[in-house]
Amino acid sequence: MKKVFEQFRKNDLLFQIIKGPQHLESPKLFVLDSSFNPPHLAHFQLLSQAIKNFKLNNTQSHILLLLAVNNADKLPIPASFPHRLEMMCLFANYLEEKLPQSVVSVGLTVFSKFIDKDKVLHEQFTQEYNTNIGYLVGFDTIARIFDEKYYHPLKISDVMESFMSKCQLYCLARDHCHLDAESQLKYASDILAGKYEPVIPKEWGSRVHVMQNDYPSLRNVSSSEIRKKIKAGQVEKLRDELPSCIYGYVMKNKTIFD
Repeated sequence: MKKVFEQFRKNDLLFQIIKGPQHLESPKLFVLDSSFNPPHLAHFQLLSQAIKNFKLNNTQSHILLLLAVNNADKLPIPASFPHRLEMMCLFANYLEEKLPQSVVSVGLTVFSKFIDKDKVLHEQFTQEYNTNIGYLVGFDTIARIFDEKYYHPLKISDVMESFMSKCQLYCLARDHCHLDAESQLKYASDILAGKYEPVIPKEWGSRVHVMQNDYPSLRNVSSSEIRKKIKAGQVEKLRDELPSCIYGYVMKNKTIFD
């Protein structure tokens, strides 16, 4: 994957599919946008619940695992991008096995802002269908999307209107967030009630879906906490937090997280 990543950088590409279908294979595209550092079972649970709850007419779903190589908030700390791509490809195979009505693509983009990602994804994927894209993210990411500081001096309602008119945002409520789990579950209804106006238009609440995690044991699983356990030599504790393929990769490549 090192050569693939270097070629992506060398060619100054904005977006590239490195594995899986290049074009939309179904009317519904779910985009899991994450650091994949490493991929874990909370990622799988978010995908599984979103597909189960919001898929259209039991049709096939297309999943895109998307890695932004430029992030507005996070520095590129271990693992390296080529190693993350290797784990993403393993995770893609895992998803296709566990979610048999889904096809999975793996992609890279230089864009950190969702309005830019959305534009390039619509150009790549939605030529054949008039469809919304569902973005699967952490609640902290939704909070950043609606944070005024990223748009100053412009208004969020002006900058994000086009994006919010044609996408859906999905996440699982979790602990250790700036809002408690109960408040996260009420977030969309609070937006609809106008609690966050004029910053966040109330009609956007219908496009935000915060779901209760069906598996409470995964509620606090995160890539950062997993990396801490790897560095502390507590890899055995990760068997219930990582897909088996990712656990095997981590066991063989523990030093990439140093």
